Amino acid sequence: MKRYHAHLGRDIFVTSGSAQGLAPGSFGLCAIGGGAEGWAVVHIGPDGDSVDLGGEYYFATPEEALDFVKELISLMPPLATD
Repeated sequence: MKRYHAHLGRDIFVTSGSAQGLAPGSFGLCAIGGGAEGWAVVHIGPDGDSVDLGGEYYFATPEEALDFVKELISLMPPLATD
């Protein structure tokens, strides 16, 4: 799995478990227990705060988490263009 993806102009990063350092507006797929315990999905807000989008639900594989994020992004309004 690649470490970076984009969907409809939004950035998605696969991380080793930390969302630290991701840019505001981006999404992260964070490994839990090195991926052995699952994958969490987070979104980085405008102030750099991360929000767990899965709540108590975690994904078994990064591919499942990526599919979830892509579906979520598809439901969001399009990014404004200059």
